[in-house]
Amino acid sequence: MFNKPLCGSYPLPRRSAFTLLELLLVIAVLAAMASLTMPKWGMLLDDRRLARAGEQIRGSVARLRVEAMRSGRVIMLEGMIEGNDLRAKPFYSAIDATEAIDQTGGGSALLAGANQAVAVVVEQDESAIEMIELPEGITVSGVSVVSAARSAEIEQLTISDQVEGWSRPVLFYPDGSTSTALISLIHPTMGRVVVKIRGITGEATVSQVLAP
Repeated sequence: MFNKPLCGSYPLPRRSAFTLLELLLVIAVLAAMASLTMPKWGMLLDDRRLARAGEQIRGSVARLRVEAMRSGRVIMLEGMIEGNDLRAKPFYSAIDATEAIDQTGGGSALLAGANQAVAVVVEQDESAIEMIELPEGITVSGVSVVSAARSAEIEQLTISDQVEGWSRPVLFYPDGSTSTALISLIHPTMGRVVVKIRGITGEATVSQVLAP
């Protein structure tokens, strides 16, 4: 009979392993692939952020229109040109002050002439101002408003806001109509979207992401 050979008489199989050089090479390849894909992911995120900003403004337009109808007061929407926010606030006129005086029983002071009502100082309610902040990297590039006879007085009284960098106001009236306007939002690399507001119906639509 043959004697069974001892295990030690056979060479053990060699275990395969990666060398340090091979590991470094794999890491370098993965890093190169990541550097190629990351910009695409960043562009996709910026594109969605720009579209989301347009939908945000569209939703605000619908809400402010309802608020004007509910409150019976004109609501103004202004955008900070080259800034990333807009603000909405009610419009206060001298007629509001006249009505307030009449409601408190002091209207007799105005019997000397209706022109005195124009001189009344109207206090702005700071708590009624609503700031609408756009997503990071999105700015207001322009607000175009179609002039109308009933908006002329309000625009004249808000010229000081335009000096500070605010746009012409988009107006929301208690009867449900609005200013006809275009609000352009821009991202420095991805492009822009345009929110279009139809004055008769107050309906707002958002364009697709357009080229810069």
